[in-house]
Amino acid sequence: MRLRMYSTLGLILLLVLLVTVDRVDSNGQPRFKDASKPGQYYIFKETLAEGTQLDIELYATDPDGSQVKFSSNQSDFFNITPSLVDSGTIVHVFLIRRFDYETQRRFQVKFSVTDGVLTVDKTVRIDIVDQNDEKPKFDRNSNQYSINVPENAQKGSIHLNFTTTDLDTNDGVAYQLVGDSASESKFEVKKGSRVNTITPGSIELKGCLDYEEQSYYEFTIVATDNTGNNASAIVIVKITDTEDKPPEFINVGSYNQQVNEDLAIGDTVTTVSARDGDRGVGMKSTIKYSFKDANTYFAVNESTGVITVKDILDRDSPNLINKGGFLSFKVVAEEMRSDESTVVASTIGVCHGSTANSTMIDVFITVNDLNDNRPKFDNETYEASVRENTRGAALSKKGEKGSVLLLNVKDNDQGSNGEFELSVNNSAFYVQPNKGFREALVTVIVQNKTALDFEQQNVLVLEVYATESSTRNVTTAKIIVHLENINDNSPYFTQTTYSASIPENSPVDTFVIQLQASDKDKGDFGNIAYALRGNNDGIFKIDKNNGSVYVNKAQLDREKIFSYYLTAEAKDTEELSSTTQLEVTLTDENDNAPVCSSSDYVSQLEEDEQKLLRQITIQATDDDEKKTNNSKLTFHLEPSEYSGNFSVSRTTGLLTVYRSLDYEELNGKEDIKLVVVTKDQGSPQLSCTSNITITVLDKNDNSPIFNQPAYSTTIYENRTNGEVIQVNATDKDKAGDPNSRIIYRIQELTDKFRIHPNNGAISVASGARFDRDLKSSYMYTVRAFDGGSPQLSGSCNVSISLLDNNNKKPVFKNLPNTTSVLENTVNKTFFRCIAVDKDTNNDLWYSLNKAESFYVNDTKGDIKGLFVIDGRTGNVSVSITGGIDREMVEKYELTIHVEDLNAEDPSPQITSATLTVDVSDENDNYPVFGKNHYEGKVTEIASEKLDSPINVITVKATDADQNKAIKYSDDSEDFNITQEGLIRLVKAVDREKQPWLNFTIFAEDNGGLISNASVSIRLVDVNDNSPNVTLNKTVPVAEDTMTETVITHVMARDEDSGNNAKLIFILDSSRDTFIINSTTGAISLKRQLDREGTDGEEYTLQIRVEDKGDPPRVTIKTITVTVTDVNDNPPKFDGGNQPVTVLENENIGKVIATVEATDKDIGKNKELQYSVIDGVPLNATDLFRLDNTTGEVKVNASLRGNVGIYKLIIQATDKGVPPLSSNMTLTINVSDVNDNKPVFSVPSLPNEIFEILESDKADIDIITVKATDADRGQNGQVYYELVDSLDSRSFKLDKNTGKLTTANGTDRETKASYTLTIKALDNGSPQQFSRITIQIDITDANDNDPEFSRSELESPYIIGSIEEETTGTVLPKAVNKARDKDENSTICYFIVGGIAMNNFSINHKTGVITCTTKIDSDQTPRVQSVKLVIEATDKSSSCSVKPSPVDYVHTKKQLLLVQINVIDINDNPPRFRNKTFNAGVTKDSSAKDQVIFKLNDYINDVDIINNNSFYLAGNINARPPKLVDDIKKNYKLNTIFGVNKTTGEIKANIDFDAGMFGYVWFDVIVNDTKGLSDNASISIYLVGQGQQLKITAFMGIDEFNRVKDDFVRKLTEIVGHEVIIDKIVGRSEKLGSKTDIYIHLVNKKTKEVLSTDAILNTFDNNYDKLSSFYKAFKVSDVVDPSFQAEDEAWSKDTIIYILVVVCLCFLLLLIVSSAMFCTYRRKYRRKLKATTTMAFDRPTDRIGSTDHLNPVNIPNSNKFEGHNPVFGEVHENGQEYFFTDDTESQKSGSSDFNNSLDNNEIEYKEMDYSVTYLGDTALPSVTPMEIASSNNFLAAALKQQEMAKNRKNAQLNSESEATTPNSKQNGVLDNRNLFTFINPDFNADENTSNGDVGSTMVINGLETTEI
Repeated sequence: MRLRMYSTLGLILLLVLLVTVDRVDSNGQPRFKDASKPGQYYIFKETLAEGTQLDIELYATDPDGSQVKFSSNQSDFFNITPSLVDSGTIVHVFLIRRFDYETQRRFQVKFSVTDGVLTVDKTVRIDIVDQNDEKPKFDRNSNQYSINVPENAQKGSIHLNFTTTDLDTNDGVAYQLVGDSASESKFEVKKGSRVNTITPGSIELKGCLDYEEQSYYEFTIVATDNTGNNASAIVIVKITDTEDKPPEFINVGSYNQQVNEDLAIGDTVTTVSARDGDRGVGMKSTIKYSFKDANTYFAVNESTGVITVKDILDRDSPNLINKGGFLSFKVVAEEMRSDESTVVASTIGVCHGSTANSTMIDVFITVNDLNDNRPKFDNETYEASVRENTRGAALSKKGEKGSVLLLNVKDNDQGSNGEFELSVNNSAFYVQPNKGFREALVTVIVQNKTALDFEQQNVLVLEVYATESSTRNVTTAKIIVHLENINDNSPYFTQTTYSASIPENSPVDTFVIQLQASDKDKGDFGNIAYALRGNNDGIFKIDKNNGSVYVNKAQLDREKIFSYYLTAEAKDTEELSSTTQLEVTLTDENDNAPVCSSSDYVSQLEEDEQKLLRQITIQATDDDEKKTNNSKLTFHLEPSEYSGNFSVSRTTGLLTVYRSLDYEELNGKEDIKLVVVTKDQGSPQLSCTSNITITVLDKNDNSPIFNQPAYSTTIYENRTNGEVIQVNATDKDKAGDPNSRIIYRIQELTDKFRIHPNNGAISVASGARFDRDLKSSYMYTVRAFDGGSPQLSGSCNVSISLLDNNNKKPVFKNLPNTTSVLENTVNKTFFRCIAVDKDTNNDLWYSLNKAESFYVNDTKGDIKGLFVIDGRTGNVSVSITGGIDREMVEKYELTIHVEDLNAEDPSPQITSATLTVDVSDENDNYPVFGKNHYEGKVTEIASEKLDSPINVITVKATDADQNKAIKYSDDSEDFNITQEGLIRLVKAVDREKQPWLNFTIFAEDNGGLISNASVSIRLVDVNDNSPNVTLNKTVPVAEDTMTETVITHVMARDEDSGNNAKLIFILDSSRDTFIINSTTGAISLKRQLDREGTDGEEYTLQIRVEDKGDPPRVTIKTITVTVTDVNDNPPKFDGGNQPVTVLENENIGKVIATVEATDKDIGKNKELQYSVIDGVPLNATDLFRLDNTTGEVKVNASLRGNVGIYKLIIQATDKGVPPLSSNMTLTINVSDVNDNKPVFSVPSLPNEIFEILESDKADIDIITVKATDADRGQNGQVYYELVDSLDSRSFKLDKNTGKLTTANGTDRETKASYTLTIKALDNGSPQQFSRITIQIDITDANDNDPEFSRSELESPYIIGSIEEETTGTVLPKAVNKARDKDENSTICYFIVGGIAMNNFSINHKTGVITCTTKIDSDQTPRVQSVKLVIEATDKSSSCSVKPSPVDYVHTKKQLLLVQINVIDINDNPPRFRNKTFNAGVTKDSSAKDQVIFKLNDYINDVDIINNNSFYLAGNINARPPKLVDDIKKNYKLNTIFGVNKTTGEIKANIDFDAGMFGYVWFDVIVNDTKGLSDNASISIYLVGQGQQLKITAFMGIDEFNRVKDDFVRKLTEIVGHEVIIDKIVGRSEKLGSKTDIYIHLVNKKTKEVLSTDAILNTFDNNYDKLSSFYKAFKVSDVVDPSFQAEDEAWSKDTIIYILVVVCLCFLLLLIVSSAMFCTYRRKYRRKLKATTTMAFDRPTDRIGSTDHLNPVNIPNSNKFEGHNPVFGEVHENGQEYFFTDDTESQKSGSSDFNNSLDNNEIEYKEMDYSVTYLGDTALPSVTPMEIASSNNFLAAALKQQEMAKNRKNAQLNSESEATTPNSKQNGVLDNRNLFTFINPDFNADENTSNGDVGSTMVINGLETTEI
C-alpha cells in the first residue's frame, strides 16, 4: 500500500518535472534587429541640440510574443523611447545632453533588451564630429596687456608675446590688430605656428615712435578661428621718453617785431624763449641763448633771451634802405647741464638717426621810419624853354632843344613819410607826376596854350612846390621859362569869293583876275605862295607870288563847259593856308552840230496792231545858242522796205504806226529796221542819224497736237515708282515762245500717277499703291496747254493696265491664341495652327521661331526643344524627350511663323503670331519644411493656468504642386501648431522643472503626402522675486555735518539668481543733498546742510532697490532724516537800512523808529538783545536813545536847529554759544519845516529888458534865472515856471535850471517885444513861491533870402550871346536883379548850376558874367545856347561863402535861370557822308540837264553857317575804253558832267546814246568860306532799256527817304551786287501812299550793269532772304518797268477814247463768256467742281462776313502758289496728295471717303453764270486786283454754288459731323493757298480788298486772296 503511494507520488513528480522542462525549453530569447541601417557605427555632430532624435532605431522582438524592455549604460546622455509595433518593439533614441567633442569624442553605448527572463545586449559605437564651437582664449584672463616701449625702439623689435588656446580642431587662429590709424601705423601683430591647441602671437614695432608726438597707444588684438569665432584683448602701450629732442622755441609769433628808428641803445626789442624738447626725462636742462652770426644792431642775453639795441637804428641809412628796413638774424638755443656742460643727445638708430642738442629760430625786426626828412630838389633854380601856343608840350632845358627838363625831387623818409605832392603856381602849366614817393622826376607841361603868347610876354617865372603829404612841409624850386616864337597865323584872302569872265577859245596867257591874301605873321612866317586846286586839266594857272590868274591851255569851249569853278589857296612857309572860290564864265560862239540822244531805238509791235508797245520819240540836241536856226531841229524818216507802214512827226520826232503788219507774212523776219535823220536849220545844214528796230510779236493761233490720239501700257501691281509712259505734243507757234511752250496735265483727279508738266512723262506717284484684285486698269485724259493768251489745248487718252504679283502675306486665322498642356506630357500634339493666303499660288510652311519663343517665369528663358511644329499641318506637339515641369515653368510663349514659299514681292512673305501654352499641374511633390529641426524659446509661465496661448515660433512647409493645401499637426501636450504654422504654448511650464521641451510636427498635403520635423523649445527664466530691504527708518544728522559723511546704510538681498539677483540702490528724492552708493547702499551727504535755509528740519528719502532683471523688480522704502540745529546764523535786521525822517519840531520821547532783527536758529540761539555801539555825528547818541529789548528808537532831546542827517550803529546779539551778532545803520533825517519863500537873485531887479537876435531856430538861450530858499532840504529846493500867457507860449523855461529859451523861431517883423512872468517855487509843504517879470526885445537879423522877381524876369533870362571858341567875353546883362527884405544885407551872386557852369565866372558883387573857357557848339546835339543857374545869397558880406551846386527849381526864388546864346563860327570842314557815291543815268531818254545826284544831300557840316561850294576835282574818267572812245567822238570827256556850285547838283551836259555801255567816275570837292574842304568820288553808270527794276513799297516818299540808306545796304547784302537807285516816284492811291523805286544793279567785280532778266533771276535765287526784306520795307510789287506805260501825260480825249474802248471790250467779253459757259458747261462740269471744293470748309476763326469762299488743298490742284486748280497735278517739287494707299479703290465703300468730289456735283439748273479759267502761267504775272477784276463771273458762280451746296447738303453735313467727327482731317479739306500775291509776305489790311470780288487775309502766315 505504502509502495503504491510512493509510486503514485513519484509518477506525479515525474509528470511535473516533464511539464516544467517542456515550459523551460519553449521561452524564446529576445532578439535585436537593426530597423534603420546596418552596422553598429554612428557619427553625430557635437552641435546637436538637446532633445534631438538620433538617427538610431533599435528594433527588438521576442519569439514568445512577450513585451520587452530596453535599457542603456549611457542614460545621462541618451533617452530611450519604445514604441510597440505589430511584430515587436522599436526604440527611438533622443539626446538628453549636448555632446562636447573637446570633452568626449567617442561613446560605446550598450543597449540591453529583456523580456523579464532573458536579456540581450548590443553595443553601438558613436563618434562625435568636432564642430567649431569654441572661441579662442587669450593667455590672460583679463584679456588686457600693458607694455612699456622706449621711443628709440627699432622697427621690427618684439615687445609682447602672447598665446591663444582653441580646443576645436582647426587650422589655428588668425590675428588682427584693430585700432586707430596711429596705432596701426606703428604696431603690427605676427602669428606663430600652432602647437596642439595653442597659437602663439607677438606684437612688433612697425613704425618709428616719438614720445613728443604721441606717448600712449591703445589697440585691440582680435583672434579669429577659421569659422569666424573670435576673441579680443586690449593692448596698452606706454612710450618712455629718451633724450632725443633739441630745445624748442615757444611764443614764436612774437619773433616778428616792428620798432621805430628812434630806439635808444639798450632798449628792449623782443624776448626769445625756449624749453627742453624732451618731456618725459626726469632731468631738465637749462637753455643758453646766442646769435648764430655776429650782429651789428642787437645783443641777446644768454640766460633770459632778451634782445636789446646795440647800435643806433637809422632807417634812412644806406644799409637799412638796401634791406628795406628789414633785419633778420638767427638765435641759437642750446641745452646745458647744471655744470654748464653741453647736453650730448643720444644716438638713435634707424628711426631717428643723430639729433642735435640745439635749435635755431629766425627773428625778424622791421625798423619803422619816422618823418625826419623834407623833400629836396636837385637844384633851387632851373632855366627852360617852350614854344608859344603849344598845348601839351613839356618844358625843355634852355639851349637844349628836344631835351625835356626833369626836376629831381627826393625825400629820404620811408613809407608814407616819403610821400609828397607836386604842384606849380601857374594854372597854364601842370606837373607830371602830381605825386611822388621818396623820389620823383618831375616834368612841367603846358596846359593852357593861350597863356603862352610870345608877342605879349616872352619870359615866365614858375615855382614848383613839393609838399609832404603828412606834415604839409613845403619845398620850393624856381623855373625861368623862355618862350620860343612860332608861326601861328594863317594867311587869309581879302574876299571870300571871286568871279571873272573871258571869251571861249581865249589863247594861252590871257589874263583872268588877280587874287590877294595877307598874313599877320612877320618875317619869313608872313611870306605867301598862291596855288590853284580843282583846276580841270590845268586849263588855268596862277602866279604863285602875286596871285594873278591866266589861261594855261587853249581848250575853252563854252558848249562843253560854261563855267569853271576853281579853288585858290594861299599858303605861308610852314604850310598854313586858306582858300577862296573863283568862278570863271565863258562867253559863247556858234560851232556845234545836232546830236542825237540815241543812235539806236528798240520797240515791239503786235501783229494786226497799230500801236507800238513802247512809244519811240526821237530826241536830239544842239549845243548852239538856243532859239536860233542853228539849234532848231526837224525829223525825217528815210525810205525803206517797211517805212510805208510808219510815220515820224517832223517837229516832235514821235514815231507812229501807219499800217498794221501780219507776222506770218514776214516769213520769219521779226525785226524791221528804220532810219530817222535829225537836221538843224543852219547853214550848212548839219544832221545826225538814229536807227530804229521794231520787233513784230506773234499771237497765239495754233493749238498743241499729240502725235497719237491714244496711249496704253501695263505695269505690275507692286509698282511704286518710275516712269510708266510718255506722251508728246507739238505746237506750230513760234519755237521758244510761250505760244508754243507746252504744259501737260492729267485732267482727272488721281493720286496714283503724276505727269511731268514739261516733257509729258507719266510716272507712279509717290506713295501710290495698287491692288489688281480691286482695280485692274486706269483710264485718263491728258491735255496739253500752250502758254499763249488765250490759252489753247489738245488732248489724248492714256490707258494703264495692272499685272498680278504674289504680294500678299499669309494671315493666321486662329493666332494669337492660348492653350494648355499637362505637365510631364511627352510626344503629344496639343494645338494646330491655321493660316490662309489670298494669293492663288501660295505655298505655306509653318515653323517655330525658337529665338523668339521662351518660357515665362520671374524671368524669360529658352524653351530648350520642348516643343515641335509640323511644317505642313501646323500641328504643335511636345517633343519626344518631354521635360515639362509646372513647378519649374508655368507658361510658355511660342512664336509661330508661316511663310509663303512662292512669294514674289515682297519676298520673303512671313507672318508671325504668338501661341501661349499654360502648363497644368499634377500632384507629384511632398510638402517640405524649411528646416529638419526647429529651435525656439519661450518665457516660463509659473502659474497653474495659461490664460491664452503664447506664440513661440512659426514654421512653414511648402509644396511645389499647384493649389495644394497643407495641414499641420504635432505630438506635444504643451504646444500645438496652427494651420498657419504657428507653434503656440498652451500649458503653463516651469523652467526649474524642465528647461527643454521636445516634440515632432507634421505637414500633410491634400493628396495624402506627409513630412515631419523635430522641434526643441528652451524655457527662459523669469524675474519673479523682488529685493528684500532692511534699513533704519529715522536718522538724525547735525546741520554742520561734513559732506561725504555716511549717515546710514541700506541692506537688501534677492532670492533670484544671475542679473535677476544683482541689486542697484537708487535714491529717488533729495538727490542734490544726499547720495547713495548704488552697490553698497551707503547714504552720505552730498552738500552742506543748512537747517535754517532751504533745507528745512527734516528730509524724507525714498530709497529704491531694483534688480537687474528684465523687467526689473523694485522694492521702495523711505528714511526720515532729521536735521538738528547748531548756532550758525547771526541775527539779521529786517527792512534793510531805510532812513527815518523826523521834523525838527518833534516832541521828546516820540518813538520815531523800531528796529527788529530775526535769527533763523531755534531756542536760545534765537533770543536777541539790541544796543547802540556808535553814532554820527557824535551828538547823535545824545539826540536819540534805543530800547534794548524792543528795539524802539525815541527822541531823546530837542531837535530844533539840528536839521540834518544822523546815523546810529545798532547791534543785535543772540544768546547762543558762542553768541553771534550783526549791525545795522539807522539813518535819521531831521527835516526842515518849510517857512521861507524863494528869493530871485537873477535877474536882480524886476522888469529887466533882454535883447535877442531874431532867428527861425528854436532853443535860443536868453537868460538863466536863479532863486534861492533859506529852508533846507526839500523845502529849500527851487524849481521854475512860466506864468501862462500869449507871450509865454513862444518860450520855454527849464523847471530845474531856470534856463529860458525860445520855443519857436522869432521874427522881428511879426512881433518885436514879449513880456513874461516867471514863478520860483520850493518843494515844501505848504508850498512857497515868488514871481518876477521880464521883457524880451527882438533885434533884427538877416533871415530872408534875396529873391528874383518871377514876374519881372522871364525864365530863362537871356543875358547875351558869345561866339564859340572865344574867351573873355563879358555878357551885356548883369544878373544883379535880386531883392532882400532884410536891411543892410549884402547880396552875393554865384553860378551854382548848369552843364557849362565851369566855362563862366561871375562878379559876386555886380553879377556880371564872363566867359572864361571856350565853348564848342559843334557837338551832338548842337549847342546853340547854354543855361546857368544863378543863386543870390546874403550869407557873407565878403561873398567868400560859395553855395553848393544845385539844380534849378522854379519855386526857389533865390535861383535865377539865365540863358547865354552861343554863336556858331565856321571852324569845322564840311564832310561827305561817304567817300564814294554811285548813281545812274538813263540812256533811253534825254539825260542832258537831268539832275543825277545832289551832293548837298550827302554833306555833314556841324557848323550852322556853312555856305558850302561844290566843284569837280581832277579829270572825268570812264570805263570800258570803248565808252571813252564813244564819248570822245563828239565830246570832250572832262565836259560831259557839271556840278552846281551852290546845290551840288550833278547834271549831264550831254545825252548818252543807247549803244554806250559802262560807267563814268570823277572826284568832287566841297569847301566852305574858310577854305575847309573834303572830297569824294562819284561813279555814274549808264543804264539802258531793260536794265532797270521797279520796286513798289507801301509807304510815302518821305518815309522811304528815311530808310533809303538801309534799303540799299540790306538789298545789296542780299543780292551780292551794288544796288543803285535811279529814280524815286511817290504816288497816292485809295489804299494809301506808295513809292516806286527804280533801281539798277552793278556787278561789284566787273562793274557791269545787270539786265532786268538777270536782276529778276538774282531776286528769284534769293527769294527766301528777300521775304523778310519785303516785309521790312513793305514791298508790294517788283516788276520790269519796260512793261509799264511810259507816256503818263495822256490827253483827256485820249483817256476818254481808251475808256470807251475798254467798256466795249468788257461788253464783248461778257457776251462771249456767257456763250462759252452755256456751250461748254457739261464739258467743264468736273473742273468747276475742283475749283468749288473750297466750299466744303469754312474757317471757324473768320472775322466778319462768312459769305466768302475758302480755298482748300485739292489734290493735284493748288499744291503751289499760282497753280491753276482746274488742270491740277502733283507738282514735282510740292508735297504729295495725302490720301493713303489705294484711296480711289479701297475707300470707295468707306463712309470716310464720301467727301470725294463726286458728292459735290452741282446740277445744271444750279449754275447761272459762266466761268473763265486762267492758265498756269497767268497767275504769277498778275496782281490780286487784276485776278479779281478778270474773274467777277467766277466769283459770282462760286457764290451761287456755295448757296446751292448749303441747301442740298445741310442734312448730309449734320449727319457727317455726328458720325465722322474727323472727316475734315481725313479728307482733303484745307483752306490755304489757292491764289496769293506775288509777294507772299505782303501785309495788307483785310478790309482794303475789293468788296465785290473777295477779301485778303492771313492764313497760316500767308497772305491769301479768296476769289
